[in-house]
Amino acid sequence: MSTPDLAHIQGLRPFLEQRIIGQEHVIPKVVPIVQNGELGLADPKRPKGTFLFLGPTGVGKTETTLLITEYIFQDVQKHCIRLDMSEYQNQESLGLLLGRDNSSRGNIGRFYDRAEGRGIILFDEIEKAHPRVLDIFLQVLDAGRITVASGETLNLCEFYIVATSNIGADALMELKNSPMSTVERFIEDLAAAELRPEVLARFNVRCVFQKLGYSSQKQIASIMLNKELKLLKTKGYELKPGPGVLEILIANGVEPRLGVRRMRATAENLCRHAVREALLAGRPTSGTLIPQNGELVIHP
Repeated sequence: MSTPDLAHIQGLRPFLEQRIIGQEHVIPKVVPIVQNGELGLADPKRPKGTFLFLGPTGVGKTETTLLITEYIFQDVQKHCIRLDMSEYQNQESLGLLLGRDNSSRGNIGRFYDRAEGRGIILFDEIEKAHPRVLDIFLQVLDAGRITVASGETLNLCEFYIVATSNIGADALMELKNSPMSTVERFIEDLAAAELRPEVLARFNVRCVFQKLGYSSQKQIASIMLNKELKLLKTKGYELKPGPGVLEILIANGVEPRLGVRRMRATAENLCRHAVREALLAGRPTSGTLIPQNGELVIHP
């Protein structure tokens, strides 16, 4: 292995530490497995690494997966295969996944080709999958391969496998004052009961993502706001946030069931609303964003 490759692999942890907010405890669990995979230390007859991310919606499970894809493979669109298990809840959905006849390779074959046989496969909300889909998933974890309807067997040993689940999300509210070790043990017990112990045992790492506290929500709001302001600057609108802007973003962008999932859209909608209203009214479109009646307006 060349020195530049080693340097890149060593850089994974600081890369994630700079970008994962409120879930720092997952980094020491995830990084060694990915580094093993990139250093050629993983079992060559299985996927490079297998992860189960447990916790509520909108707390960073998918974002963590995308960050790992970005760092290791650069092109997220190409190398992250995302399979929403809510689309695979019945026996018939096997045809969607694997193909319906001997000339078809299904979604997995199509995405496999796009990824050129390497990347990350994300099984989102795995608890919603039909039992037969879970059987196939078990084969993927165990043997690093999957056979599609055409009869072709796809080699998945150059992939990392991530499964996410919202199992126990409601119970987390009752455990919010409990030690993290207690929360993890409780959620993993629920996952074992729902997903089958033999599935749970196949993962290299199981991580419980906790609900995001206010300080983490504020950090994420700031990041999303700055991204939107940078975009608007390229269009000629010079804006800076005034007092109370982050609070408006949090009030509109955080939901009990969805976490911070809508924060990006909230930042976009509020900032663009402010610019649009200024343009239509013939007012200055650069200045300071300030809250007004639950919206943002531009103060010149």
